[in-house]
Amino acid sequence: MISFECIPISTYCKNTGENIEAINKRIQRGLCREGVQVLKIDGVKERWIDLSEVFKWARKNNVANYRAESR
Repeated sequence: MISFECIPISTYCKNTGENIEAINKRIQRGLCREGVQVLKIDGVKERWIDLSEVFKWARKNNVANYRAESR
């Protein structure tokens, strides 16, 4: 099995069922950050997703949402 830390956004969307518009909206709302979860690489047209940062983001937000619901 091959493990990747960063993959093209099209591959990420294909494998997760998410779409680029949803990712762009998260960036616009400040939930995800370009340069952290979403990478723009010089000389590459397509943006890439840093999977390790997405996992950190998802876990952090999962805990925050769980705490808010528990109150």
